Amino acid sequence: MRIITTHKYYILLLIIFLIALLLRVYKLADIPVGMHGDEASIGYNAYSLFKTARDQDGNFLPLAFDQFGNFRAAGYQYVDIPFVALLGLNSLAVRLPAALFGSLTVVVFYFFLTDFFKNKKTALIGAFLFATLPWHVNISRASSEGVISSFFVLLGIYLIYKAVMEKTISFALFLLSFFSLLLSFFFYHAAGPFVLTFLPFLFLFGFLRPSKTSLIMSIIMYFGLALGLILFLTAGSGIGRISQVNIFSIPGGTNEVKQAMDEDGVQNPLITRFYHNKLYHFDRLFITFSSLHLSGDFLFVNNGNPIRYKMPWTGNLYLIVAPFLIFGFAILLSEGIKEKKYLFLIPIAWLFTGVIPAALTFEDLPNVVRANLMIPALVMIAAFGVSESLRIFKGRVRTIFIIISALILSQNISSFLHNYFHHLRIHEPWHRSAAEAELIFTVDDYLKKNKKVIMTTESNNNFIFYLFYNKFDPAEFQRRGSPKEKENLVFDNIKYTYHPCPLEGDPRKSTSAKEGFIYVNKPDCKLPKNAEILHEIHTPDGSQAFYILKLREVDEATLYRESQIQ
Repeated sequence: MRIITTHKYYILLLIIFLIALLLRVYKLADIPVGMHGDEASIGYNAYSLFKTARDQDGNFLPLAFDQFGNFRAAGYQYVDIPFVALLGLNSLAVRLPAALFGSLTVVVFYFFLTDFFKNKKTALIGAFLFATLPWHVNISRASSEGVISSFFVLLGIYLIYKAVMEKTISFALFLLSFFSLLLSFFFYHAAGPFVLTFLPFLFLFGFLRPSKTSLIMSIIMYFGLALGLILFLTAGSGIGRISQVNIFSIPGGTNEVKQAMDEDGVQNPLITRFYHNKLYHFDRLFITFSSLHLSGDFLFVNNGNPIRYKMPWTGNLYLIVAPFLIFGFAILLSEGIKEKKYLFLIPIAWLFTGVIPAALTFEDLPNVVRANLMIPALVMIAAFGVSESLRIFKGRVRTIFIIISALILSQNISSFLHNYFHHLRIHEPWHRSAAEAELIFTVDDYLKKNKKVIMTTESNNNFIFYLFYNKFDPAEFQRRGSPKEKENLVFDNIKYTYHPCPLEGDPRKSTSAKEGFIYVNKPDCKLPKNAEILHEIHTPDGSQAFYILKLREVDEATLYRESQIQ
């Protein structure tokens, strides 16, 4: 009977995993529509590694990649190599690693909850919520390195939890946990602040049977991870991205402090420093940024930033989760303190430390990727809230409660699926560079006819898209010096400019035509009288994204006559 029951739970887990996989791979190549520049950069660097063992800049097997002037952890590019090798350089190959790791995270989460709550029903509830969670589905479908990083974070925490809770301390589990957590830094640097902040709470609340061995192993592991993070941040300029977006680099970050000090006038400087100082100022910013990620608006109404991760009319969590999250939080906190069930404080510590990577930055807040380590804690707490609610309600009341909750959850899920898989195809697709593929292929046709192109690349990273969609030979690219996108860059007869209107002029006047030149403009440019539109490139919603133009030949007399127009 026990074997049958166990098999039943595994079958249900398999079904939940398949649901998670389906939600993350269904029409993955096409939804989200288009690709953003980071995805193209990841894919092209993986392609370059596959072909040359070097990134697009010619660096041999780097630990960080220069991605548009900032340096990011290199893990995703390496994991993407076999997918690019098998599927080619395309959106599916770039997105599939995150989708698969996102699906596998659900399985690890189930086993962690089973060990943590000692209740497989609670674990199944948590796994199902995780599998269908809008937040996690969203970032799992968009080449997010944070998804793969959080998989290894969760796996590492699960392994160390098992190591701590085993009757005899397991050196093997400690070692596996160490490498899993260390690997998470290789995928996403933001994992580091969370891991190094959360582990002391895990050690504190988890060591119910403290021993000299466990203490020594924990200390060694902690400092080993700290050194590992330093290595990843310093090797290959890995700290570059962090230096750009950290809270201490916020533009005009100390202006408020200076203003307050100036307003104190001739007051004693020591008193002024006591009231107005950088420590207090940045503490306020940190608390402010933290609160953005714990707000009801971010969690249940609008799903946050960056803009390319926007889901129309959808929160990160389902609305039905809100009461269970509040109830579960209250019970865990109450029993953790009053009943001295200190393990119950782990999800709460996890939730608040999960905010830290996002709250330490100022760009694109609230941020769904940097705050994604909140997800396991939120789902743990909500699943516990559901389980406790089911325990409290009895008989017919319990049946009614289940039916009503199931109906509301079904509506929430179906609404999310409708908004994501229907509306997202045409909802503000310009945020994901949805017209770039057609633009690059159309321009390429003109290049084959020996035309010269002057192309706007304003806010679009059109150069990396040119390399990506044309599958430009990485060895040849490196031979040419691995040029960076910049103002007036010339590459393969294309001149790139950050100006939205490479071709512009007075609509009443003609201008001299340059033989063989083609122009790529953004919409709303004032065009000279002899401009001819060759193509209009649209985003999937029908909005104009680019115009491809040329200038008609005009005789000198016409040019002179029109030049006299005031």
